[in-house]
Amino acid sequence: MSGTIRLGLNIPLFTASLISIGLGTFTGMIGIWGYAAQKLAIPEWIKVGHAHDSWWAVLIMIAAVTLPSLPLARWFRNFVIAASFISPGLWLLSFYSYYAHGIESAKYLMPVFEILLFLSLLGVALVASGVNIPIITTRDKPATGRYDIVSNIEISRRIFLIPTIVAVIGVLAGFGLAGLFKAYHKPISPAALVQLHDHLVLISVSAVISLLVLRVVNASEKVFNLATRLMEISLPLTALGLILFNFLGLSSLVWVVPAGIYFMIPIITFLTLIGVLPRSPSYNTYISALRASLAVVYAMILILVAQGAYISMIWDTNPYVTVTFKQPQGQPYPGPYPTEFLGTAPVKGTPRGLENAHLSPGSWSHVAAMWLTILGLVGPNIFVERLRRPGLLYLFLITIPLAPLFNMIGRYLAWWPGLPEGAPGGIGALWYAGHPLKGFNIISLFVISLVLLYLAPQKKIVEKSVSITK
Repeated sequence: MSGTIRLGLNIPLFTASLISIGLGTFTGMIGIWGYAAQKLAIPEWIKVGHAHDSWWAVLIMIAAVTLPSLPLARWFRNFVIAASFISPGLWLLSFYSYYAHGIESAKYLMPVFEILLFLSLLGVALVASGVNIPIITTRDKPATGRYDIVSNIEISRRIFLIPTIVAVIGVLAGFGLAGLFKAYHKPISPAALVQLHDHLVLISVSAVISLLVLRVVNASEKVFNLATRLMEISLPLTALGLILFNFLGLSSLVWVVPAGIYFMIPIITFLTLIGVLPRSPSYNTYISALRASLAVVYAMILILVAQGAYISMIWDTNPYVTVTFKQPQGQPYPGPYPTEFLGTAPVKGTPRGLENAHLSPGSWSHVAAMWLTILGLVGPNIFVERLRRPGLLYLFLITIPLAPLFNMIGRYLAWWPGLPEGAPGGIGALWYAGHPLKGFNIISLFVISLVLLYLAPQKKIVEKSVSITK
């Protein structure tokens, strides 16, 4: 295998990712409008199902941009697509059946769908990293399929290996939490095992997205190589730090400091987007708009990720702290902390606005960054050459960053004490602006993906020269 791969888009996988994030978002909407807006406690299945299906969508999107150039055996390529379509939905149904209705058999179906999706995406990630796995690869040169779009942007395979290894540690920790604690309704102990699970996956994915963005917006080789090296240093150290934090009870600094090295990657990405760090010239019509849109997203990512570090240094300093939050019935959003609750949510005393902003718009921002990356790779091919609607490209460059922006504003205002008594609450910025925008983005992109699936058999979609960045 060569040391680089050409990025692009596999349309069926992109469609599957939109279904997954649609399910995750719809589940979250049920939590907001069916419970939180009615001052009711949000059930556990909604919170966990919302988060998992939404982040699985991001992983599927990363697979979608690498799949067209990978020498995968036909059976495995079909397996990846099938698992990405069916696993998120069936897992969510099983999760709901067990936690909401107590159907015992559903408990044993959940890991089946999780493992299928995990193995399929792991295979893609390893092959993208340059690992040769004979059973799932072929010696033939990858051929562009009728449902593939291939751009002229290449990226080093090395950006995928370390994040894959670190993310696998996080995923295995998640399987352990599900099997040892969640399946038996036991409190997770030490509580910071939750961070070992989700933070290793999320930080790894975040680093990969940033490196994809740097390549798409023509960052200089020195800048890209620096960011890659920071990723290779920070992710293993963060994993080690979280393990030591959980099992030896060391200070939270043992993992926050190496995570700070990771934090330099989105800083570098933001500085590149606004032109402070060098990048190669481009004369394409869309590149300036793309960079501006991504700059807004990365400004949010910097703020929201930094909040997580602050929370970890001020409140989440002990892995054995009993986690105490559960929103009580009949209390206004975001609700006070009860005196005692054995659950899996923020440490008592953590400002809910900071915690919610770190989690929710922080996640949305990464979805937005990945969508914009895809537009940078294949946007002109889709909207100019295929659909002949270039205005839609500009539309998405505006609406995609606005959704997490209103989410972030709403999360902050939700706990702002300056709002007048009886006011509907600053959370309305999320409910009445952020949610409709995100829904519009998901539904419209899904419709476009269906149109592309319809058009693809009539003519192969191969991007020969046109991309936003060239």
